[in-house]
Amino acid sequence: MCGVFSGGNVKTGLQPNEKIEKINDGLSVIRHPAHLPFSSDALLLAGYLRSGKRAAELGAGTGAVSLLAATRGKYERIDGYEIQESAVEVFARNVSLNGLEKKVFPVCADLRALPAALKGKYDCVFSNPPYMKVGAGRSCVLTEKQIARHETAGDIFDFARAAGELLKTGGEAVFVYRPDRLCDLFAAFEAAGIEPKRMTLVCAAPALAPSVVLVAGKKGGARGLYLTPALFVCGESGEKSADYLYIMEKGAFSEKYVKP
Repeated sequence: MCGVFSGGNVKTGLQPNEKIEKINDGLSVIRHPAHLPFSSDALLLAGYLRSGKRAAELGAGTGAVSLLAATRGKYERIDGYEIQESAVEVFARNVSLNGLEKKVFPVCADLRALPAALKGKYDCVFSNPPYMKVGAGRSCVLTEKQIARHETAGDIFDFARAAGELLKTGGEAVFVYRPDRLCDLFAAFEAAGIEPKRMTLVCAAPALAPSVVLVAGKKGGARGLYLTPALFVCGESGEKSADYLYIMEKGAFSEKYVKP
């Protein structure tokens, strides 16, 4: 564990090859070609979160999801755990850039070896974990992107196990993942003592198969899963759907995606 990066002491100046990118909610983030760019997965994950006092993000990267959640006031404090020091350094600058030093705390850490003192400290743990097994798909040239996309620094069972340890009993784990690995996600949740309670399949358009799945689980929860209506990003004519526009505007999913 290489420690907490203090946003108050971080320079936000751009380095070579970096640029400022505007994302949702008026946030600005530093874009470096070595790291994955902001994507709709981050927006969807942030929108799927409910409110609480203290949250943790696992595999936080450069911090977009934590920043979105903090800007919407979903938690009083968010600790973002990321194993790559280069990503955490950008994350810390993003926190300072957006004036969120009192709400978001980047931490360079290996989620497979978090301190025992953190167990049971969080109301929510959320993650956009690597979804490709080692050796699957086309390898990225940059090591940072390999780690972000492939399970080289922890697989889905490691991420779920860390979530289960960090959560209070009754706390919520929220993951965005790929439908073709949903069986692995459910198995990982079960092994970690997390019961899936809410799931939404996301399709780019009505005629297309789901490309993303959002799952919220409860630590120590009883059996029972609410499979929400599917979320279509675009309508049949290609325009953004009303449900997706609602998420972009409100930073949250509408009521039908929260409870039956």
